[in-house]
Amino acid sequence: MTLLTRILDVFGRGDDDDAETYQCIRCGETFDREYYECPACGVQHGVARVDGGSDETFNS
Repeated sequence: MTLLTRILDVFGRGDDDDAETYQCIRCGETFDREYYECPACGVQHGVARVDGGSDETFNS
């Protein structure tokens, strides 16, 4: 991995289509970044990355 690739991974590539999506495992709320505690319901360690190509949710 090159330095430029690492920098782009940290700061983003400016392409919203490839943005990672995070979802709370308790309430199902989605976010554009990872949180330690869900801002919607407060569960700790409950926000996890969701595969962008999938329509599945944790609360299906």
